[in-house]
Amino acid sequence: MERKILVLLIGLTMVFFVALIFLIKSPSEINDQQKGVNSITMVTDIGGLGDKSFNDAGWNGVQMASKGFGLKANVIQKMEEDLVTNVSRAAETSDIVVGMGFMIKDAIITNAPLYSDTYFILIDEDAGDLPNVASYLFHSDQSGYLAGIIAASVSKTGKIGVVKGMDASSVLTYVAGFKAGAKTWNEFRGESVEVLTKTAGTFIDPAKGRELTQSLINEGVDVIFDVAGATGMGVYEVVQESNRAEGITEQDIKIGAKRPKYFAVGVDVSHDEMYPGEVLVSALKKMSETIYSAVEDITKNGFRGGIHLVDFKDGLTGISDMKYTKQYVPEQALKLVEKAEGLMMNRDERLLVPSGITNVDEYLDSFKVPEELLEIIN
Repeated sequence: MERKILVLLIGLTMVFFVALIFLIKSPSEINDQQKGVNSITMVTDIGGLGDKSFNDAGWNGVQMASKGFGLKANVIQKMEEDLVTNVSRAAETSDIVVGMGFMIKDAIITNAPLYSDTYFILIDEDAGDLPNVASYLFHSDQSGYLAGIIAASVSKTGKIGVVKGMDASSVLTYVAGFKAGAKTWNEFRGESVEVLTKTAGTFIDPAKGRELTQSLINEGVDVIFDVAGATGMGVYEVVQESNRAEGITEQDIKIGAKRPKYFAVGVDVSHDEMYPGEVLVSALKKMSETIYSAVEDITKNGFRGGIHLVDFKDGLTGISDMKYTKQYVPEQALKLVEKAEGLMMNRDERLLVPSGITNVDEYLDSFKVPEELLEIIN
């Protein structure tokens, strides 16, 4: 009997000490142990889903993460005046909130301190040093640069163009790289390919994209870079229509009977498969992979707030493989791209556009083509 009483007393003592340890733990330690990551919500910018570019790439990344880590996924998309409310709704119902683009930045900065237990992932903007916000900025200038070399090398008219949505830093980064790529081709070949630009002032107006693309074609442009979100859908439509007006059919392009007279350059995701043979190349910003990786960090307790710069070396910028169009690109241009990619792998600062660029012309005036790229390629 005495032995049973002794065992009981020891057991009660152990229970008491375990309870005491639990009670003296800080609330944050307890919350960290109890809190799981079960849901993720993406908040689009005003363009919403269906742009076949920026927001669609983000949603694809969220869906990838949902499947990969067993998370319930949701998306919220409304107009600009609702962005703060949208982010708040997302934070109320989800463990992870993904915000897309510069328009959502202020909404995340407003909400993040109010939802300190929620993880925020901001794509293509910088929310500063908030501890629960990881901001991802892409060196999309690298993608634009490589695409600019290709576009300038293929142009028959000596004029290539850009249709911009708005003059946001993320857009100007692409454009600065694209123009620097064209400048590199010009200096390498002794040519004078011009780059003309048009700005729509919106990311959600394909009709405006059509209008600006037609204007560029009327001015002699034969390769047009879409950096305009859903507005950019008009670029591809006009390129196709202009080729048909020249008597160049889809079948002609498919079997290689005729070279397209006009080409589009895709943005963010590969548009090559969407418009085979009429998208010369796509400048890539791999947001899907970035979101997946960011969520993986969270699920493995490796979350790091603050700014994350991602680039070619990370495998998150670059260009498409030009499956349908590589035959139109001069061999010297392909070798020039390869040499430039080598510099990018080493994060050569000469090929990096400054973060937060506001003036493309000033950047171009100061841009010096690396001497290695001007060497004769045999």
